[in-house]
Amino acid sequence: MKRIVCLLFAAIMLLSVVACGEKTPPVTGDTTPAVTDGSDPVDTTEAVTTEDPNKLPDYIPTDTYDGHEFVVLMTNLNPDQVIVRDFKWTEGGTVLDDALYKRNMQAMETLDITITGIENYSSSNSGVADVRKANTAGDSNYDMCIISTYDAGKLALSDDLRDLRDFGCIDLDQVWWDQNMNRDITVNGKLYFTTGDISLVATQAMYNVVFNKDLFREKFGETSTLYNLVKEGNWTFDKMKEYVLQISEDLDGNEKMDSNDLYGMVYIHSSVIAALGMSGERMARIDENGDIVVSLGTERAEAAVVNFIELTQDKEHVYNGQTATGGLTAVQMFSEGHCLFRWIEHIGFPHFRDTELEYGILPLPKSDPAQDRYYTPFGGWDAAFVCIPTSTENEERTSAIIEYLAFTSRQIVTPAYYEKTLTGRYVRDDESYDMITLEMENRGFDIGYIYNIGNMKNAVENLSKGYSTAFSSMWNTYKRSAETACKATNATLHKED
Repeated sequence: MKRIVCLLFAAIMLLSVVACGEKTPPVTGDTTPAVTDGSDPVDTTEAVTTEDPNKLPDYIPTDTYDGHEFVVLMTNLNPDQVIVRDFKWTEGGTVLDDALYKRNMQAMETLDITITGIENYSSSNSGVADVRKANTAGDSNYDMCIISTYDAGKLALSDDLRDLRDFGCIDLDQVWWDQNMNRDITVNGKLYFTTGDISLVATQAMYNVVFNKDLFREKFGETSTLYNLVKEGNWTFDKMKEYVLQISEDLDGNEKMDSNDLYGMVYIHSSVIAALGMSGERMARIDENGDIVVSLGTERAEAAVVNFIELTQDKEHVYNGQTATGGLTAVQMFSEGHCLFRWIEHIGFPHFRDTELEYGILPLPKSDPAQDRYYTPFGGWDAAFVCIPTSTENEERTSAIIEYLAFTSRQIVTPAYYEKTLTGRYVRDDESYDMITLEMENRGFDIGYIYNIGNMKNAVENLSKGYSTAFSSMWNTYKRSAETACKATNATLHKED
């Protein structure tokens, strides 16, 4: 039905389609079968692809909009880590800057619009306040938003966002929308925010492990050992732990271990959430009826969290970058050679570009050898998702512009990021690039984490902060409130528009 409606829009406007974009296909996992955790059947539904991936599909109208100002609100909870400004671009900067400039200029010229990006980066919930203010006043201030993780969840629950699965010409089954997120976050057939080629912010918040190649060679031999472990399916948490527990040295000789010394691993508190995600387990998931169900209390989830925290209790070999003493930050500790492994999001790669550090990239390890694949969770503090406020006017115009931008992003922006920026600036060997490709194919989104259902996110992080392995006790405390909150979330998201 969506395809028919969109074709009618295009036919009514009596417009020809245009061909656009780069000829190089982007390197992403969007066309692979969606993956699930080990407890669910694999989803073999692939994203829709057009016959000619470089030709604008017929269903996307290319009407002209009389100079309409297309306004995009961008928020993020971590102002210091905003690397990509999708709609606040400059010409003559990096390859990625130029790609964003080219995409936006092409849209403005083709559709006769102007694009304005409004940034409001703050550690407070600025996105919630901005969008609700516009909706309450009935002002169509923003055509589209790229809203920080937890703000997106709050806005969906307060009925401040449009359902993207029923919004004009937007076709979420296309390859330029993230099929993994669409699967993981759709409730009752509705989806209020997502990501895809149109925005790189969520992509840059995906987790991985970086390692110091020189240190590995010195202690263990050729770095190909690590890459081969991944390829053979044997890169596990226990294997990583073996390496970690062999690296510890009081470099400055002051008989006190601090950030100036050498460790097997550096992490931060939220890494424990990544440890849960890498096991394939989640705080909550979508069941076969399209409902959210709490899933944190499984034995496998407990094992993943407890094993991670037990390792962090060994403060001789593992260092918490958020409680660092001695003068070096977690970023500096890795870039200056003070640890073998660091848990990090893609957003951290630029910190190492201008260093002499030779480093490699690995996916997060499997929780155990029996795990069916590697899983790639995301960091909620740094991610942001595409959404549309309820006050946005002119559904046909807004959806056509968004879908046009999403399509051209896949042609222009995505290759610039994967093939030029990652390969040319941040990734220093072919094996690491292969690891990133693997990560992106297996990325997943925990709906319980995004909505912070029953405050489970904070409860798990608090275990890590206190170096406590009392998972069962925590779960006994939170289980009832989490299930109650889950029912309330379902009831809200099941409401008819």
